[in-house]
Amino acid sequence: MSANTASEEEVAAALESAGVSNSQRWAKEVVEYRPYPTDDPNLTALRDKLVKYNPGQETTDKIVSALTP
Repeated sequence: MSANTASEEEVAAALESAGVSNSQRWAKEVVEYRPYPTDDPNLTALRDKLVKYNPGQETTDKIVSALTP
């Protein structure tokens, strides 16, 4: 699922499938901070944005694992 092009609903569904709790909230954050560099498969920019919400390493890893740039 592309963090850059998927709709907020699609991102939320991908996050939910990955086991992310409160997936709607995190999907909103993912969409808000677009665009992400397409040459960054680890979504470092997204990780940097999420850290201010203190989601915890496990949640951050689940979010990033469900998405591609």
